[in-house]
Amino acid sequence: MPLSRRTLLTGCTAAVAALPLLTACSPAQARSSIAGPRAADPDLSTADGWLTWIAGNREHLALTLTDTAGLRIAHRARTPQPLASAVKAAHLAAYATAVAEGRLDPDEQVRVGDWERYYVPTDGGAHSNALTELGIPTDATGLYAADPERRVALEQLATMMIAHSDSAAPDFLRDRLGTEAVLHAARAGGWHDADVRSLCAEYLFLVLPDEAPAPGTPLPRRLEIGFDLERRHRDDETLRAQVRDRLLTRPLPSYDAQLTWASGTAASTPEQLAALHRSLAEGRYLPGPAGDIARGVLERQAAGNLPEGMLGFGYKGGSLPGVLTAGMSVRFADGRVAAGALLAHGEISAAQLQKGDPSLPLLTAVQDPAWRDRLLSALRG
Repeated sequence: MPLSRRTLLTGCTAAVAALPLLTACSPAQARSSIAGPRAADPDLSTADGWLTWIAGNREHLALTLTDTAGLRIAHRARTPQPLASAVKAAHLAAYATAVAEGRLDPDEQVRVGDWERYYVPTDGGAHSNALTELGIPTDATGLYAADPERRVALEQLATMMIAHSDSAAPDFLRDRLGTEAVLHAARAGGWHDADVRSLCAEYLFLVLPDEAPAPGTPLPRRLEIGFDLERRHRDDETLRAQVRDRLLTRPLPSYDAQLTWASGTAASTPEQLAALHRSLAEGRYLPGPAGDIARGVLERQAAGNLPEGMLGFGYKGGSLPGVLTAGMSVRFADGRVAAGALLAHGEISAAQLQKGDPSLPLLTAVQDPAWRDRLLSALRG
């Protein structure tokens, strides 16, 4: 039987990646924000559920999948769609490059309070789960470290960015290395048009709508506004407290408003996202230490839980309201390497976000030729 990401990734990690933004705060907030499931919603935790969804939402799906044995599947592969946390593969590439070149020390001790300067608690519990794995107690809110003076290794921070989809880590790394360093690392891996805007700012645009750019603002200006807002949040403890108190005392905007907001977040094409995963898996990305470092972090979640014949499974996905995404690679003992990306954006309910596995169509198509034919039929219509 074909494996799913959830059978490969053990523990809480598998669940965290699929948690939607809107469940990030208190249970009461989540209940007030989440739209209930519709009876006819396909189950996106199953391969057949994805086939049903794809057949009815071909215009909302962009997908690519290749392997070194000649497999080629592409559907709207050059069409940009929201990335959600799948974008963090670019930040990982930049981290790995900087470590390999001696510009970062993976053992450097980072103050947790400095990490949390970029944290907006709208991440489905990702940051608090990262703190738990690192053995760092949280404060009374359950969202922040109880002791901001605690230290974590820089390598642990990068790992939490991938394993738990922590959204403060990529901004910390981008701000430390510079935006151009992240773009350069992504380009070196084949992702020529990465969108590495501030995640912190994008979440703040939702939480503090008065700070958001006006509709229709050109992208360069949106990025400029976002980086300025991130810096204010980083440096102004009063603003961080305002954001925290607002999230603890008020519901997030309506689910419809969140859907509109998510549509304007960072986007790319599956072709470019898959290129980075492919080059990492094939060892073509900055051959040597940088590729090994990045691939090691991506594959760490599944290590020790791989089926016979599979050497590595690298994955980074994400979700936002109405958005499910995945970038992944698989290395096999016979030398075959598969890589792909799936970007789904449209009719996806909050309940589907909670359970959906966006890597499942890719993994199943790699492993099961008969199911792959069914996928091709669904894509053709």
